[in-house]
Amino acid sequence: MVALFALSIGVAYASPLLFSPLDVKPFPVVPEGPKADFSLDVVYANFSTVEFEQNVTYTTVSGVNVTTYKWTNVTYMVVLNVTNISGMEARIDNPTFAAAREITVIPSALGGFSFERAGGPGANFGGVVEGVWLDGEWVNATWIPGKDYPLNLFSVLNPRHNTSDTIPELPVNATEEGTWIEGVPIAEYYDSTKLVSTSMYINGAWVNVAGRVTPGSEQPMVMSVNTLANLVLSLGGRHYRNVGNVSVGPATALPSWKMYNGNGPTTHWQNIAGFSDVWEPGQSRLIVMSGTQMFGPVNTGVPALETGKLMLYAAVSSYVNDWPVDGVYYDTVSTITWLNEIRLESTPNGYVYNSVLDENHIFQLDQNGIEAFIQPGT
Repeated sequence: MVALFALSIGVAYASPLLFSPLDVKPFPVVPEGPKADFSLDVVYANFSTVEFEQNVTYTTVSGVNVTTYKWTNVTYMVVLNVTNISGMEARIDNPTFAAAREITVIPSALGGFSFERAGGPGANFGGVVEGVWLDGEWVNATWIPGKDYPLNLFSVLNPRHNTSDTIPELPVNATEEGTWIEGVPIAEYYDSTKLVSTSMYINGAWVNVAGRVTPGSEQPMVMSVNTLANLVLSLGGRHYRNVGNVSVGPATALPSWKMYNGNGPTTHWQNIAGFSDVWEPGQSRLIVMSGTQMFGPVNTGVPALETGKLMLYAAVSSYVNDWPVDGVYYDTVSTITWLNEIRLESTPNGYVYNSVLDENHIFQLDQNGIEAFIQPGT
């Protein structure tokens, strides 16, 4: 109607790239529910290194060769102070941390993590967003081939796809042959430090839209190079997430790929027997992130310790409840993040950052090694 009106008064009109007919699959939206505010601070970090040698035997046409390589184990213990500053009870999930000489957070359409040990080729991510600005035009609907929605969307969200530089024509009988959905499939490609390209699914094909697209809602992409350590503690949160399974109920999310050809966070599925993931209003507790990561002959992350400066990133999610209220699932998840450069003190046992312990106190860990308590030392 706008186009016809514009033509009738002699005004030029540029039709949008896509149009949305009446029969369109809605973008899944979970109603906002109550969310608990938390605060987060890294109060302690301890890194120690152990070097060792390993012989590697190679067989060549000229004989057997033995080469000796130096390896390094980095053992770490990082303590997060997590406080529920709200007036309601809430659970926590996915405490996360990463340590590297440089950690950056850049805006993106999809968000995620890329923790490279030594630069590396980067990574790519894919998912469906509500809308984007393409060449200054707002686009929030997509045509996909096939009528078996949402299965046809799963086939589209495949990281191993071809990408074209031109936008194909929409099929003449598009409505009969395919499905219109609210939302836009997007793929983002990163090198070790930045976003280098973006693709968008348009008229049945992935199209290179680098430099032409702006996210409608920016999400944080956390990136580090020469990563020293990283960990996610999965505490078994049961956030409701239905990806196109109509037998479960209405879809609350669409298919995606979180990481392809890259390094995501190291995830530890933690045994929480005897540990309470519930934070009372005003309660503050210390969460421990610990482990060992091994570095090969090219120790790209280890030298950062010797500089005495290190970037630390931490995050934790909280949720009020994850079950339906009167048959409706609500989004009660909230995530708090922390990013700072810390200064390390070199000790005979390693490298330490400490803002919580005095010389007369030590940490005592619970039976799972998840929670720390400050106790008088001996």
